Amino acid sequence: MGLKYIEQVKSVVLVLLILLSFSLTFAIWTYSPVIQSNEGTTVDIAIAEKKEMEDIIKPYRMIVSQKDGLKGTFNSQPIESVFINMKKWEIQKVELSSNKLSTDQINEFIKTPNRASFFFAADVPVEVLGTSLNFTEQVFPDAHFNRLIIDWNVETSDSLNIYFISTSQQKMYTATAEKVNNAGFTNRILKHTETMQVYNEIITDDKLSVYVSSTPENILSYTYSIKDINTDKFKDALFNNPNLVRSNPVSMNEQQFTDDSALMKVNFSTRSLNYVHPASENENPAKSVDLIQNSLNFVNEHNGWTDDYRYSRMNTENRQINYQLYFAGLPVFGREIYEISLKWGTDRVHQYMRPLYTLTAAVPLKTREVQLASGQSIYDFLSTATDTDTSTIDDVVIGYYLSRDETESQFNLEPSWYYVESGSWIRISPELLGGAKYGLE
Repeated sequence: MGLKYIEQVKSVVLVLLILLSFSLTFAIWTYSPVIQSNEGTTVDIAIAEKKEMEDIIKPYRMIVSQKDGLKGTFNSQPIESVFINMKKWEIQKVELSSNKLSTDQINEFIKTPNRASFFFAADVPVEVLGTSLNFTEQVFPDAHFNRLIIDWNVETSDSLNIYFISTSQQKMYTATAEKVNNAGFTNRILKHTETMQVYNEIITDDKLSVYVSSTPENILSYTYSIKDINTDKFKDALFNNPNLVRSNPVSMNEQQFTDDSALMKVNFSTRSLNYVHPASENENPAKSVDLIQNSLNFVNEHNGWTDDYRYSRMNTENRQINYQLYFAGLPVFGREIYEISLKWGTDRVHQYMRPLYTLTAAVPLKTREVQLASGQSIYDFLSTATDTDTSTIDDVVIGYYLSRDETESQFNLEPSWYYVESGSWIRISPELLGGAKYGLE
């Protein structure tokens, strides 16, 4: 009797084994593991948004040279339009063309007609452009630049020349861009110049020229309700296991968060955060490309780009990089913290300092138009009415001065003129100008 049903039993068992196999395979395909680190559970926290390299590496000014003179702008729209167009190009090998450019040669390169020059706040490795532009070779020289110049003085209709100049190193690298619609590109550039300011070149002895607007500029000022970022989001993002983090109030305005490996200080008065991971400290110099890429990846891990932050300076010796807050295309300065600063350690961030407020998520309470004097008038004022040594001035630019009205929990963003001296941005306050012929408003 048992033998009678043995084949049927085998068939049933086989079917069950097949079903079990399918179930196990499906479970493997759809399994989402809880990832554990050596120190705890990794927590995925999204604070704001991620950024691409092209979002944080941006020029602060464009100057276009034509036969009838110079025009310039700080407006992000025409600058971004040019860089979007550059993505279509095929950029040939980047090569060193001059190892020792004089300041006169750099000045000449910028004012030669049919050229567009883009000014960056600090030296940028050419290699980082490889993530957003189409280079035919992905092996780059150890080249840096803070002036990128596009030259359409070429005889062919589908190519142009690109110059990468470092004014600090006095080096120049060149490349040729192919598959360019030269006529379309130049028409687009010239269309943008219709709304640009007329610029003057201020020539000084043995110095780079300073480029300033020749007419007054109308800029909006803003008043915002202060929008703070929840500190728990950073606690959850920066510590390996937030459940093990201990909170310790230091004073009415300061609180500390610690675990066995890191410390995060939050200052509610200055709306700032300072995170340190002591064991990761590294005293060896960093590579500039690695410093930019690692810092971008780190902030992207917790979607920490809460506003328009742009690369502003770097110190490879102490492994530090800074990102400046920008608003409406202009750099922001003031008494509040306005930079994201990182020190990169061994395989991870060593120190991370940043603001704990955001302008992007806030709604302006009021705006008003402010007329600023021309850049030329400001330079003349500094030359004649102050003790400023104009031979030390590297640039004259407009920025926003950020101040806080704590009684009403408001931020004010007031447009102001600044001059740049040895990397420092110095505000020319309305009180200094005094409302005279050089004054504001």
